[in-house]
Amino acid sequence: MTKVDRTRTSTDVAPLAREGVHEKALAYLAAQPRGTILDVPTGMGALARELQRMGFAVTCCDIDPSQFRVEGLTAEKGDLNGRLPFADNRFDYVSFLEGLEHTENPYNALREVGRVLKPGGALVLSTPNYLNIERRLKFLVTGFFTKPVSYRDLGPDAARRKYGLHLSPIGYTLVRFAIEQAGMVIESVAMDRPKPRQRWLKPLTGLIRLANCLRSSKDRRRYWLDETNGPVVLEGGNTLIIVARKPNG
Repeated sequence: MTKVDRTRTSTDVAPLAREGVHEKALAYLAAQPRGTILDVPTGMGALARELQRMGFAVTCCDIDPSQFRVEGLTAEKGDLNGRLPFADNRFDYVSFLEGLEHTENPYNALREVGRVLKPGGALVLSTPNYLNIERRLKFLVTGFFTKPVSYRDLGPDAARRKYGLHLSPIGYTLVRFAIEQAGMVIESVAMDRPKPRQRWLKPLTGLIRLANCLRSSKDRRRYWLDETNGPVVLEGGNTLIIVARKPNG
């Protein structure tokens, strides 16, 4: 697995993603032919820096490019809720980590990713795993997947600070639908890393799988139950890493 330099401080270019996310994304990309890649949202540029070291031609984009810190690269301003400042079919790859849940319109964001990808190009996406067993129980008790906050709580700078929140906490099934609606096909789904404390919930995951087995094969396909109740999603960590491809032609 490709290692990410996590020795930098938060004032430099430390990864903002959870441990395991950049590592999984870079491990996939390390095995791919080199080419053009868009890193969005790029943040301070931690992933972009590693991609440049690996030999990719990196373009960086963020709604707030002022936070970018990597020497030798620049970040363009772009809003995934609108139209990205790039031509159709421009990039061989798009790395879209820790961003989808922060957009006001995740469907538009994925359509934009699909638009700028070349036919045959690949998307590497990370998104919170809102359907693991721990989060399902949290929702059962609290009624929410992510911490609720009032717009007024953000203060006078609310218009900018809101993009630090999980504005669109959508689970795997809707993420998959949005990817397919944007004209891409999922190739693989992985977790960032296991959550050790979830091992105490294995009896409950066993009951969920037993109930799944009692459903008809038609229902399991219709509701994607084998995926949502499989080990990567149901027993997975905090984040899913999804690779999707834009078909040729």
